[in-house]
Amino acid sequence: MRGFYLNAVACTALMTAIGTPASALQTEIAADCLAAAIGGCATVAASHVATSNGVAVYAAAFFQTYSPVTALDMVQRVPGFSLSGGDEGRRGLADSFGNLLINGARPSNKSLSLQTVLQRIPMADVERIELVQEALPQYDMRGHARLVNVILREGAGNSGSYSVVARLSDANRVGPGVDASYTMRVGAGEITAGIDAGWMGNRVRRREELWTGGGNTLAERRFDNDQRHYQEITPTFTLNYPLSDRSNILFDARANWWEWRRTQRSFIDDSAGDPLRFEQNATDNNGNSWSATATHTYELTDQLSLETIGLISREQWDDGPEAFETFTPGTGFVGAMIFEANGEYEETALRSTVSWTPNARHSVEFGAETAINARDTAFFLFDDDGTTITPINVPVSDTRVEETRSELFANHVWSVSDRLSLETGLRYEFSEIEQTGDAEQSRSFTYAKPSVTLTWRHDDENRFRVSARRDVAQLSFGKFASSIDLTDNNSVLGNPDYVPQRTWTLEAEWERRFGDGSFSLVVGHDWVQDLDDFIPIMSGGQVFDAPGNIGDGTNLRVTANLTAPLDRFGLNNAVLDAFLEWYNTDVEDPLTFENRPWSGYREWELRLDYRQTFPEAQMAWGWDYFWLSNGEIYRAQEFRQQGFTDGDLDIYVETTRYWGVTIRAGIDGVINNGDDRERIFYDGSRANGIIDAIEYQNASMGDTAYIRARGTF
Repeated sequence: MRGFYLNAVACTALMTAIGTPASALQTEIAADCLAAAIGGCATVAASHVATSNGVAVYAAAFFQTYSPVTALDMVQRVPGFSLSGGDEGRRGLADSFGNLLINGARPSNKSLSLQTVLQRIPMADVERIELVQEALPQYDMRGHARLVNVILREGAGNSGSYSVVARLSDANRVGPGVDASYTMRVGAGEITAGIDAGWMGNRVRRREELWTGGGNTLAERRFDNDQRHYQEITPTFTLNYPLSDRSNILFDARANWWEWRRTQRSFIDDSAGDPLRFEQNATDNNGNSWSATATHTYELTDQLSLETIGLISREQWDDGPEAFETFTPGTGFVGAMIFEANGEYEETALRSTVSWTPNARHSVEFGAETAINARDTAFFLFDDDGTTITPINVPVSDTRVEETRSELFANHVWSVSDRLSLETGLRYEFSEIEQTGDAEQSRSFTYAKPSVTLTWRHDDENRFRVSARRDVAQLSFGKFASSIDLTDNNSVLGNPDYVPQRTWTLEAEWERRFGDGSFSLVVGHDWVQDLDDFIPIMSGGQVFDAPGNIGDGTNLRVTANLTAPLDRFGLNNAVLDAFLEWYNTDVEDPLTFENRPWSGYREWELRLDYRQTFPEAQMAWGWDYFWLSNGEIYRAQEFRQQGFTDGDLDIYVETTRYWGVTIRAGIDGVINNGDDRERIFYDGSRANGIIDAIEYQNASMGDTAYIRARGTF
């Protein structure tokens, strides 16, 4: 209570210092300060921001220059913050908690993305946004360095939002899309129903050259035209209902139907430009999925609460049959390889958490989770010589993998002082994986995963964070089964013997906030045991690549984030967001016994996002740019280097002057000279260094123009 009065006095003094009578902005900031009950509001009135004790409060007026339509537009413009849904690709619930709260509670878990949740909240329903910059007992951080708490205004009634888009691809095909939702009050609760549907028709053009004779003789030139069609529809439903003053139920449901079709035609010429052969293939991939999550919260006392989450998810898909047909001049049909696959995936999880906040400086949570996951996959390969279709036996092509995983966990947040916070946690995992079908095996794993994070706030502008944690990767079900890529003539053998890679991470971060901007620098070092990569396996006298563990490795990484208003440079209402990351990975190659980078990792990544608004004209324009350095992939008989050439540039212009709707026109892929790829094939093992052939490829999807209208009702 004493803290509340101090907050009230501080905010009143602040408003007096600004001047009387109070402006609407002053009144809004004062209300925000009092409602949030955070002390000593160090406020920059011109930017509609109040900061105190690890929390920055952004009044709704702060976002007006960005012409937001929904809460998603607002959250995306919070300086120094990036929305994360957690690691939703992992099985179970433990790693899928995002860094978003709505009115202090997590809005969803796995069934709906955080982007979907925010997209369906009209901007007018948002009272303010709190940026929590350190672990504090009153917020459910779940290991995140920062999270956003969206505070909705009281008394919000029925409302809806929509987004309609039309895209024109490089193939001159129009792809429409719609995303609409409506929220209505039902007694003390609310129901939200939504639908997201889209159709696309992109084209990929590839140019390849194959050099044989050790990579010195041009043997083939290849020209691919790969036309693709994609359509999906995703309805969603959410019920948020208070059962009593201390109890609430949140139910999310999502379904999805999709179909993906491809028609590829390839013309292969010799070095003189004369036709060698013609290839074509067509395929159809379709499937459906559904998931539902129910979250029940119950406040036993003011300090003690219970949360129970249940998840059920199912998915099934069919791929093919896909025939890769070959024709030659004068002869006609020569033969074909036919590929067909299908699969099912299921996930069921239950998690219960007890949260205890004994006082203002401590919070403790502990609980348990159990998850059962299974994946059935089967693929079939046939050889068609024009007369007979003959099955081809591929090892581990029909298999089922089932995992039962349980976890005990405990976390503690301690505000050591007004400037120092400590978050510690321990998770202990028990899992059993059983594989049946073409390969049969059962294995059990137990791992402890401790973590500790120390955050020190030097002042309201500078913050330092140090963390250490252990992570254990989940075994990918897809790697237990074999797979084949006929387009690239690549096959990967399923490996039932590989184990999860384990990582110890030490990380340090410095964050500095300045006015409406921020800068952060993160330095991290990862020590990995049993790095997950490709290993060679002999089967039937042939060498196959298979997922496996190649030894211990390290990764030194540096990440910089910048949000910079550019008014001081004469660019009024302009903001630049920049992200730059550097990886230095290292592992001993199991074939050459020389140190090399990890497969698939890029050394550099750059992202730039620029936006300038002209409020009087109700116009804005902007661009974003994305670039990656070359990446390398190491296989038993192949080395592959993938480039991103000139990167990807998108530009847009938008207006809000018509009918209260935000209309944006833009072009994605303005700079699009394609992605380069080089494949070096070796005569025998890559370790002997004898080059058999080299393939050079450039693939481009071209640019995509679009016009989008977004609004609320």
